[in-house]
Amino acid sequence: MNKDFKMVLASDIAKNKLLLGYNDEDELIIDINKYPSIIITGETGSGKSILLDQIILQMVHKYTSFQLGLIPIDTSGVELNYYVDTAYTLISAINDTDKAIVALSRVLKEIERRKEIIHSNGYSNVLEYNKHSSSKLPLILVAIDDDKHLLRNLDMEKMLAAIISEIPNLNILFVLSTSDVHNKFFEFDRNTLASLLISFDYTNSMEAKKANIVGSNNLAIGEYLVKMNGMIKKYNNFEFDDHLIMEVLANSRFL
Repeated sequence: MNKDFKMVLASDIAKNKLLLGYNDEDELIIDINKYPSIIITGETGSGKSILLDQIILQMVHKYTSFQLGLIPIDTSGVELNYYVDTAYTLISAINDTDKAIVALSRVLKEIERRKEIIHSNGYSNVLEYNKHSSSKLPLILVAIDDDKHLLRNLDMEKMLAAIISEIPNLNILFVLSTSDVHNKFFEFDRNTLASLLISFDYTNSMEAKKANIVGSNNLAIGEYLVKMNGMIKKYNNFEFDDHLIMEVLANSRFL
C-alpha cells in the first residue's frame, strides 16, 4: 500500500532529519548534517521533482523563516515557482540561467563568509558556533530543478562542484534534481562528491551508468535507488498532491 506524504509532515522526526522514502524493510531517514548534499537524477516524469518538493516542504514545515533561508533555482520555470515569493526565499532564479549563476555565486560568497566567522571564533562547524553565539547562522537550502542543460554551462559545473565540496559543517543543504546526465559534471563523476545519490527511472542502462547508480533503468514510477555509504537500496516515494504545497506554505511560520 502506498504511503501518503501527509504522514511525513505529521511525524515527529527531528528537525535535522528528512524522511525521503520507504520500502518493505525500513524508511529512508537522513541527517542533513551528515548528508548535506543530495543529487537526484531520472527521466522527466519519473518523480524526481516530487521528491525535491517533499524535501523543501519538510524543511519549511519544521523551521521558521528566521531559521531557514531558501534559494530555489528552476530552469523550466514550472517546478519551483511556488517558492519564489515566500518569506523564506533569499534569492530565486526561475527560467533564467544568468540569474542562476548570480544566485550560486552568492552561495559561494556565503560559504566563505561562514567559514571565516566560525574559524575566527574558534569553532569547527556552524552548529557549535550557533550554540554559543547570540547571532545565529540560519540553515540555507539550495534547491535546483534543472531540465534545460544548466550543468552544461562550464561556470555552473565548476560552481556546483565547489559548493558540494565546501558546504559540510556550514549548515547549508544542497539538493539538485536533473534529468541531464550528459555533461561534464557527470562525465567527470563530480556528482559523486555529493553525500547522497538518488536515481529514479531511466529508459536505458547508459543513463543509469552515467548517474553512477547501475540498475536505475528498471524502476517503476515512484521507485528510486539510493547510493549511500557505498551501498545501493531501492525505496518508494510518498504519494503527493501539488495542492499540499500551497497548504504547507500557507501554514508556515514566518517568524
